[in-house]
Amino acid sequence: MKYVIPAALAIGVGLVTLFSYFLPNVEELMSIRLILTNWAAVLAGLAILIGIFNLVLTHFRRIQGKVRGSIYSMVTVVAAVGTVMVGAVESLRSGAPVLYEDGSLIHTLFIGIIATSQAALASLVMFFLVVGAARMLKTKPGGWTLLFLSVVVVTLVGWIPLNFMGFLNGFRDWIVSVPALAGARGILLGIALGTVAVGLRVLVGAERPYKD
Repeated sequence: MKYVIPAALAIGVGLVTLFSYFLPNVEELMSIRLILTNWAAVLAGLAILIGIFNLVLTHFRRIQGKVRGSIYSMVTVVAAVGTVMVGAVESLRSGAPVLYEDGSLIHTLFIGIIATSQAALASLVMFFLVVGAARMLKTKPGGWTLLFLSVVVVTLVGWIPLNFMGFLNGFRDWIVSVPALAGARGILLGIALGTVAVGLRVLVGAERPYKD
């Protein structure tokens, strides 16, 4: 019985949100959905704050314990706390979030450090592909191995901006825009179907994540 109320709330919120998309002319449903989505945004923000607090607390304990590599924990704590403080102070001064305003310090930090670090991490995929191809060559190469290696070589070499490599550049564009994009869309479709399946299980009460 202690899970009846959470189940009823979860199913009710899900049904109201779902029906509001199929009945956009019903203003009452739209108003309720707006309230619920705002609550969800507030809860998501609180979850992020709790995650930041847990991150800082974990690394602070590593610093106190003088664990090996605690200098990196110190840098993490200073960076996390400093970024939050800078964003909070600038937002309070202007009366609105300034993350996407050019010239603000938090925007400069986001573009110059966070976005750049994400791009650097994404570029490591190239090295993983090269290492994976090299390891595959150590074993007995098969058809799929040769295909994978060929695609990696063509894709990497095709980025070289040389005039006599026009055909190879065009082939690289075709690989990126057709097979790779088709695979990415297939993954997104699988994620969407999985999300729909989990949502339906929650609506019918078969899936109860709030029990954990």
